[in-house]
Amino acid sequence: MRRLAALARVCAVWTVCTVCTVVASTPASATPVPPPAPKPTSGARSPDTPDPHPPLGGRGPDGKPVGGPALLHRGLVLPGGAPRLPTGLTAHAWVVADLDTGAVLAARDPHGRYQPASIQKLLTTVTLLPQLPGNRSLVVSRTAAETEGSHAGLVAGGRYTVDDLFRGLLLVSGNDAAEALAEAAGGRHRTVALMNARARGLGAYDTLVETPSGLDGWRQLTSAYDMTLVLRAALRQPRFVHYDTVARTHLPAQPRRHVGAIELDNQNELFLTGVKGAVAAKTGFTDAAQHTFAGAIVRGGHRYGVVLMRAQRWPLDQWQQATRLVNWASRLPA
Repeated sequence: MRRLAALARVCAVWTVCTVCTVVASTPASATPVPPPAPKPTSGARSPDTPDPHPPLGGRGPDGKPVGGPALLHRGLVLPGGAPRLPTGLTAHAWVVADLDTGAVLAARDPHGRYQPASIQKLLTTVTLLPQLPGNRSLVVSRTAAETEGSHAGLVAGGRYTVDDLFRGLLLVSGNDAAEALAEAAGGRHRTVALMNARARGLGAYDTLVETPSGLDGWRQLTSAYDMTLVLRAALRQPRFVHYDTVARTHLPAQPRRHVGAIELDNQNELFLTGVKGAVAAKTGFTDAAQHTFAGAIVRGGHRYGVVLMRAQRWPLDQWQQATRLVNWASRLPA
């Protein structure tokens, strides 16, 4: 059994129990050190292909394995007597866990460090929600509105509430919304620093943030293990669940900019409406990350979390792979 021990204001670590031994938590005096950064393989501003040799994380500031030595394995980590894995899984790394008990039920390369793509927006949300009241109104800058990648449709000079921005962030993965929220929180540099501090506070020592949106940076990496910690933290915030599960909403019209209301449809509607017990989900994609996914499903009275890193959407979409993993893991022997 692999289990999560949450320690307030210090860290949260996964512990491995093979014969009921428990990994000690990180001492409060330890100074978290970001994991070493991989060297760029070209002169481009950001990677455009997956790293064929993703580095291994999994070490805390004290040098001990985070979650125990079993989770440092680059292959499958399964309990004894586990049945055959479901077919159709394409993720290079994944974790499925009981979010209520903290038990890591099964994993593959859980501490392998991969590009997160837009599931990093979960960490953006966990970091900024406590700082930004939903009814706060702000004007979006041209820099934010013209951010590259996926867009919610924010207009430079338009006025929106923080509620509008979080919905644009989570429903349609708007990079413009991520940058606008970062500006509202004091700027991109400050927001990235806050996100890195929040990750270390959660015990997510495999994670290094460079952008609030999840757009690739050379050093920006995380792990399936770390994103499970972030997902667990996000689900503790009712505002996150509310924003993430709205089926459809609109960005307000901007008459001064001659722009009407923009409809936002939840990208995860098939998962949220088609999977019994679905709680929340976030997807991501970049050329370097490939497809990523983080979601939660209730089975048998427990909330199960699943994170997929560097997956493909064929032969099964990510949410279908995640659902198969949860259904399989919920029947594993104790």
